[in-house]
Amino acid sequence: MKKIVIVEDSKQTSDVLKEILEREGYQVLSALNGVDGYRIIKREKPDLVLLDLLLPKISGFDLCLK
Repeated sequence: MKKIVIVEDSKQTSDVLKEILEREGYQVLSALNGVDGYRIIKREKPDLVLLDLLLPKISGFDLCLK
């Protein structure tokens, strides 16, 4: 099963995306800030990351550079 990580500070947006993707058969993990997103990405090695650019703690731009 393909794994997707959503890093999005809007819980409502994240929940909608997660629901849609899980219905399509993807395993979905999510984080509400850049720090948690970074930890999940490093640990889980996802196939795809959906990343908001304006995040608390670490921006999406900075997360891309890590």
